[in-house]
Amino acid sequence: MAKHRGVRTTAREILSGAAYVLRGLRTWGTAPRWMLLGLVPGAITAVAFGAGAFVLVTRIAAISDAIADALVGEDGWLSDAVQVVAALAVIGAAALIAIYTFTAITLLIGQPFFERLSREVDERAGHAGLEPSETLWRSLMRGVGEAARLALLTIPLAIALFLVGLLPVVGGAASFVLGAGFGGWFLALELTAYPLARRGHVALSQRRAVLAAERPRVVGFGAATFLLFLLPLGAVAFMPASVAGATLLTGDLAAAAGRPRLTSPSEDSPRSAAPSA
Repeated sequence: MAKHRGVRTTAREILSGAAYVLRGLRTWGTAPRWMLLGLVPGAITAVAFGAGAFVLVTRIAAISDAIADALVGEDGWLSDAVQVVAALAVIGAAALIAIYTFTAITLLIGQPFFERLSREVDERAGHAGLEPSETLWRSLMRGVGEAARLALLTIPLAIALFLVGLLPVVGGAASFVLGAGFGGWFLALELTAYPLARRGHVALSQRRAVLAAERPRVVGFGAATFLLFLLPLGAVAFMPASVAGATLLTGDLAAAAGRPRLTSPSEDSPRSAAPSA
């Protein structure tokens, strides 16, 4: 049965989830070697993404001007206002796609480092003896496919956020909040892949089912990570801490469930139960 939360409880859960980013940062004091190595894959990925960001920044005026011409069709204060709003909407939509794809590619490139970091955090938290159920190569191939699937989902979402961002007055703020929430959910799905795989949840559908049971806390963690990744070089600097925080989050979800291997709500149901309509 789904949990019913009040507004205050939901807010507390979101803040509780965001706190895992801070807990992940403390890992610099307990596993500095693996945290330092975790910076390398992000730095490599940042080179390619930096070039893309440079192109977008240099072309944003032309793109927003074309959008303003299409919507207004004349010069003046209204056209200038639409151009500013359009520029912010384009940047917001691009940020959603860029942050997710940066995270997915960095995790794939640095899989051996991040897997070892995640295992180190689990062991220090008292969750030793958990091993992935698939080989590194198989995990890599599966990760590529799942990352591509999620990346495709971010494109229509980015388009929707772009359209929301064009709304007068409230569009920018609404697009930002929705982008952080949905973007945070996608990030959480990626960042928890290692610790969930060690607990028997390998496929994307399994991870989604497990995390959905504690969605406010998971979104709080992911949204906080998303906001940090918006900072200049934030995605590089905070990637190791995000992996550590995701591992701590997963471990606490397992501890709260009273078992080392998390199960989804459907797996907790008796097999003999009649299917719901």
